Amino acid sequence: MAVAVMAMATVMALKTRPAELMPSRYFHERNLSPRPRALALAAACLLCAGSAWAQDGSSQVGAAGPTATGRPSVLVEPRFGVMQTWTDNNRLTRTGKDAALLTTLTPGVSISTTRGAVRGSLDYSLNGIVYTKSDEKARIQHSLSAKGVAELIDRLFFVDANASISQQAASAFGVQSVDPSLANSNRRETATVSLAPRLQGHIGSVANFELRANTSATNVSDAVIGDSHANGASLRVSRAGRAALTWSVDASTQKSSFKTGAQNRVSSLTGSLSYKPDIDWQLGVLAGRERSDLKDFVLRNSSTYGANLSWTPSLRTKLSADFQSHEYGDSFSYNLEHRWSRSALRFSDSQSVNAANFQNAGAPRSNYDLYFFQFASLVPDPAQRDVFVRNFLRTQGLSADALASSAVVDTGPTVLRTQLLSYSLQGVRTTVTTTASRSNNRRLASASSSSGDFAANGRVLQRSLSLNVSHNLTPTSSAVLSVIQQDSEGDSAAQSTTLRSISASWNCRLGARVNFTLGARAAHSGGLISYRENAMFANLVQQF
Repeated sequence: MAVAVMAMATVMALKTRPAELMPSRYFHERNLSPRPRALALAAACLLCAGSAWAQDGSSQVGAAGPTATGRPSVLVEPRFGVMQTWTDNNRLTRTGKDAALLTTLTPGVSISTTRGAVRGSLDYSLNGIVYTKSDEKARIQHSLSAKGVAELIDRLFFVDANASISQQAASAFGVQSVDPSLANSNRRETATVSLAPRLQGHIGSVANFELRANTSATNVSDAVIGDSHANGASLRVSRAGRAALTWSVDASTQKSSFKTGAQNRVSSLTGSLSYKPDIDWQLGVLAGRERSDLKDFVLRNSSTYGANLSWTPSLRTKLSADFQSHEYGDSFSYNLEHRWSRSALRFSDSQSVNAANFQNAGAPRSNYDLYFFQFASLVPDPAQRDVFVRNFLRTQGLSADALASSAVVDTGPTVLRTQLLSYSLQGVRTTVTTTASRSNNRRLASASSSSGDFAANGRVLQRSLSLNVSHNLTPTSSAVLSVIQQDSEGDSAAQSTTLRSISASWNCRLGARVNFTLGARAAHSGGLISYRENAMFANLVQQF
């Protein structure tokens, strides 16, 4: 019953119209719309409703109630936060600084399901921001991270769902900031939702099959640049059973469309062979044909081929390499991962086409990703690990997104190369997370068919360095130091931005479920638009 109530509360928060929460004049003047929240609603509803169903139907599916380890299989953790921020430069300008006091009210909820017909996790926050001693109007921001799988027919029919709402930079060369609550006109609330039903089974004792459809949509608030949707389908037939030498045949088609005009299609038919001489090694090759228009919007047939290698000497170490040749640009992925008992190291160098949902998953890019990887041995179940990592970061006073590089709204097909080195260390009293990343985004289409940054640039190069150090002063308090530097470059030296920020905070647990943070930061931005900003902040979060 409690899960059902929280599910309804989350859905109502997502569906609430801005005019019901803030003065209507503000939204009329800015012509805002609730579309980003509506896009993510489907996946959020799926997980919330599935959680309620799993608990209500525990007698049939055994999903609710405590597991054999004593942990509940459906875990709901509502919370409420109040944050006060004083800044001397709310509008992030060089002159005419707007000193202001920001009050942020943040109701939120985390839901995870570990067993039953629906499994996954959801974390949602609604941020209501009020500006005092400033002409800036009050606003609402949403933050959502949801992923789950619903097993609608036992071992046969599944639906995978993902949804997110986050703040992204509209331009790599616009104003950059570390605090999304500041009045930054270069910030866009970006919502993405994807659904992928799949049917899997066996063809006698000879082969396995998986038939999958997918649809996804991205919506950017206050703009059409970045709005996109994609649809596709794929079929894989592979050899059944275990053997040293296996085969598979893959057929897929995908269509992506950006609202600014770019539409692309990719269809392929490939065959692959995989050889596993022992438990540690796996080798593979593939070859096939493709038909695509990613390069110049003219459909062309071409050949594709590739090879891959994976070496896993232990559960803590993995080395992998994958290369594929395509007419529109080669793709590759080289990864090295290693976990120690209290630390983790990961390096990746990857290149892939980035067009709507063609992009591949990357290496860890945030505190959350790093510790989700590090705690894989400690908490094997993904849903339980999600809750564990979020609680760990909250008690350490670390932001889940602190290491994320300056993400920019996608505006068309590009070839994206990303290199990332990340390391995390959890000592007896000190926790350290550090990352260095470099991304080179190269335009595929002509400038006339591109928009945003790629209308005037053939490439956008971004580099990021970050360091977070958390030290436990007492069993219930810690000090945190965060340092971030981000750089962006275009085709010319004049098109560049630099952001440097340093912050220090004190985090304390006032009770079993109450956290308090007090801190200060200094930021400096250079390049096309430069500014300096200093701030102090206090945050109180009550978990229920």
